[in-house]
Amino acid sequence: MKIVPGLLGAGLLLAACSTPPPAAPPTVTVTAPATLSPAPSVDPATLDWLDGFCAAIHGYRKRTNDEAAPGRSTPNSVAEAQKALSEELGGIADRTGEVVDRLTALPPAPVPLAETVRKAFVTKFTTARDRARDAKTTLDRAKPDDVASQDPAWQALTQAQQDVDGTYDPIAPLVESRELVAAAAVAPGCKA
Repeated sequence: MKIVPGLLGAGLLLAACSTPPPAAPPTVTVTAPATLSPAPSVDPATLDWLDGFCAAIHGYRKRTNDEAAPGRSTPNSVAEAQKALSEELGGIADRTGEVVDRLTALPPAPVPLAETVRKAFVTKFTTARDRARDAKTTLDRAKPDDVASQDPAWQALTQAQQDVDGTYDPIAPLVESRELVAAAAVAPGCKA
């Protein structure tokens, strides 16, 4: 009977040696998904135009924030209130006027949508500029203690600010054009 355990041990040893090694784990190759359509290359003329357009709009926003100085003193008289209001109106007129000048100085937009948006922005900023400038002129002509002169000036100030509502993001109205979005992604003036 000693032979059976010996043969059994030899059989197990042979089986262990003859078993093929376990298969290597399968390799998985991952490839980057192909985009459905490649992003358009950026035309240099479009890039330059969009850079100037964005810079004009972002410049207005930045200058407005810079000029909104905290800690202004409260006027102590009607004359001081008129002066402070006149300065506010003058600031809006100057800032919006600068945007109008910069946008009208751009060459024609290389993409029709961009030209449509530019014209809309020029109209909004021109309306705000004219409204603020005219209100400032009227307020400055009023007598120094004319309380009634302030109400139309405040209304004009509020309306001038509303005139440019929706113009703080120069890219939003251009998103229908892949070419413009691609250019905005690399244009320095479009970095807010």
